[in-house]
Amino acid sequence: MKFYYIIICFFLCLQSCYRKRDNIYHFTQCDSLYFNTYDTLRPYIFDTNKGKDTLWIMEKGVEENYNEWYFDNVDGAVFNAFFYCEGSFIHNGEEGQFDYSLKKIKEDEDPIMSLFIGVRYAWEISDYRNRSKTGIYNDTIIIDNLNSKIHVEESHSYIFDYIKWHKYVGIVEYKLSDGTFYKSD
Repeated sequence: MKFYYIIICFFLCLQSCYRKRDNIYHFTQCDSLYFNTYDTLRPYIFDTNKGKDTLWIMEKGVEENYNEWYFDNVDGAVFNAFFYCEGSFIHNGEEGQFDYSLKKIKEDEDPIMSLFIGVRYAWEISDYRNRSKTGIYNDTIIIDNLNSKIHVEESHSYIFDYIKWHKYVGIVEYKLSDGTFYKSD
């Protein structure tokens, strides 16, 4: 009888190891929805007014130090709950960088988002249009000249004039400097 009990416990434990882990320690269930925006090694096609653009995700992951919540850097402790997603955005055969990341700073707020696409980058998007004073993002986050910059060390034939990002869906609209426009249905 004891042998059967051990076998049953073993299989129950094994099953839990194979479950998808959306909620990773400091990130809440709601935060974890950001992780599932794009999957790796799958093309995402954007039907624009001038053809098709493609997004490829090569790598994504979570870095977590599993510390307790620390406030004001107590005893030199550094809190590092961090999600990242890396890939490339292809427009008219020209490949550009695509990275987005989330950094969890406070327990009761949304993680802070950063985005790098083509040559436009926005580190720690926290402007008043996108994020409330309570630290919660609007469903749609706007990245444009007011909260991002152009990486001048790289040259591209196109620059994102703006991007609209739904926090659980990803890119829902954008306009490029060459007149290319995309809007999801």
